[in-house]
Amino acid sequence: MFMKCPYCQNELQVTKLKGIAIHECLKCRGKWFERNELMLAKDKADDDLRWLDFDPFGNDAAKLSVASDGKICPHCVNKMQSLTYAQSKIVIDKCPTCEGVWLAHGELAKIIRYLENVVDSASAKVLSHETFKEFTNIFTGHKGMVSEVKDCLAVLNILETRIATEHPKLTQTWLTIENAVPFL
Repeated sequence: MFMKCPYCQNELQVTKLKGIAIHECLKCRGKWFERNELMLAKDKADDDLRWLDFDPFGNDAAKLSVASDGKICPHCVNKMQSLTYAQSKIVIDKCPTCEGVWLAHGELAKIIRYLENVVDSASAKVLSHETFKEFTNIFTGHKGMVSEVKDCLAVLNILETRIATEHPKLTQTWLTIENAVPFL
């Protein structure tokens, strides 16, 4: 299927990004992601971010819409909508018809940096809440049990590191107990 870039109208080429086949404009370097491919690319870019999911087509996305400049979807040729990615200042384009996402050159890297900043600024208290949410997602989530377990382990690992950073005396006490009790 011939797909045109919504920015420069060049033909999009199939390319691999983090092992995912996507369409890319070789002129402006914009990228077209089919439904859920952006999430997969984000997960593969940094495994620690896999638990941070933003669905451009979910309920939360509706309130993040911004004025659209009328770009045409390269897949179904309908008008796309613009929205802000999560709570960032990064504006992406989505097609409400075929549920694809268009990212201009460099926007995926900006999304990754934004999510890394979210993780870096999260307190142990916030991360403990997120760990519990990810644990419940193992049984109720939509990504499948294996993926949800990986999400839970990712945020749990970050929580462990954050507790060690925020509460070094507690960590040292735990290590002392762990060394004193051989069966822990």
